[in-house]
Amino acid sequence: NRHLYHNSTLALDADSGEIVWYYQHLNDHWDLDHPFERILVDTAVAPDPAAVSWINPRLERGEVRQVMTGIPGKTGVVYTLDRATGEFLWATPTVTQNVISHIDGATGAVSENAEVVFSALGQEVFACPTWNGGKDWEAGAYSPLTNTMYMPLRNTCARMMATRTFPDDTPAARMESRSATYAIAYRHQLAPGTDNAGTVRAISAETGVTTWLYEQRAATMSLVATGGGLVFGGDVNGRFRAFDHETGAVLWEINLGSSVTGFPITYALDGRQYVAVSTGTGGTSSHFTGLTPELRPSAGNNLFVFALPE
Repeated sequence: NRHLYHNSTLALDADSGEIVWYYQHLNDHWDLDHPFERILVDTAVAPDPAAVSWINPRLERGEVRQVMTGIPGKTGVVYTLDRATGEFLWATPTVTQNVISHIDGATGAVSENAEVVFSALGQEVFACPTWNGGKDWEAGAYSPLTNTMYMPLRNTCARMMATRTFPDDTPAARMESRSATYAIAYRHQLAPGTDNAGTVRAISAETGVTTWLYEQRAATMSLVATGGGLVFGGDVNGRFRAFDHETGAVLWEINLGSSVTGFPITYALDGRQYVAVSTGTGGTSSHFTGLTPELRPSAGNNLFVFALPE
């Protein structure tokens, strides 16, 4: 198998280094890799058929399992596996995606959509999401208080063409192409039917149900959940905010002036709690601001620290 372990999760024996199990999430043709965080949770597993697209028919609903869950790849698909055995339990899409047509619940085998798989030079396809997601390196969060994962996602698609010829290396050209490494040229756009690039989605680790959804024009970035019932996160337009972890209501917001590109953290010092986050141009921010050109944050690199009231 020339694609063995490609876009896969591998479980390794820490003593011997041997592979205990592996699961392949996608046979990728679009630079939709799967290198992002996996969340390890002990939870009842009861995927809701009304909300979850692909479910293992052997699953005993409500059984407590040691699972690996989360959104490991740019497609935005949630995968939940038994972390001891690698058994597929359930999976479901979040943002618009058309690269996966089906997942076999009994085996976990993923089928790619043949209509968007390249077969010849010069072929053009319309694929969702783009190579910046969906989900990308911007971190999601998990709260044991709600048994819920909170994910920053983007509503993006692209017209893609298999090619060996690329435009000049200019900012405008970079918005329309990927490096020659991938032999694909791109023209990015928002997903059909929406003007909002940014999403924060709260997804139950037990049922797969989206418990709340927040959408906005600017693309959303990394999140952190707190023991006080908050989810902090920012966007590429410089807004940093706190959500209620149960409802998604915005409880606090501030304009930091430049894209919130860092990973927010919270910590305590001398009995007082702080929240810190960094801003500035970096990572995927320039890609996403290109999708919303009327939003023009500065490029200032700063570290902001906020103290919670005593």
